[in-house]
Amino acid sequence: MNTAQETKDMVRARYAEIAQQDRTTNASSCCGAGGCSTEVYNIMTDDYGSLEGYTPDADLGLGCGLPTESAGIKPGDTVLDLGSGAGNDCFVARHATGPDGRVIGVDFTPGMIDKAKANAAKLGLQNVEFRQGDIEALRAPLTTSRMPRGC
Repeated sequence: MNTAQETKDMVRARYAEIAQQDRTTNASSCCGAGGCSTEVYNIMTDDYGSLEGYTPDADLGLGCGLPTESAGIKPGDTVLDLGSGAGNDCFVARHATGPDGRVIGVDFTPGMIDKAKANAAKLGLQNVEFRQGDIEALRAPLTTSRMPRGC
């Protein structure tokens, strides 16, 4: 039986590996097929193709639904995305908040944070930031208007 820390370390190592893979490989690694199958079966499809702010380089195919669609994000809001990965939902949320809003992504995998920061730099976004941290250890409250709910 793993301790909580051993489990976190195992998840962190797996997501570090995923951060280096392409989207096609990733689509079969999370909510899709396991190691014994090549068939991809996702119970929660997340087709971002029609969403404003969608950034294909930030979409690793690891999502489970479209949390920004039901979050009620308005221009000027501050959004906190927990488990932000490569930043896909952050970039969609940033489009909704506009230039006067702010989006903060938190992930505990250094490779994901690096990838998200690189994606934000390519887009030239000044009001999207990514921080490495364990969401179970967040203590200081952040002022937010709305927070998207993930799974």
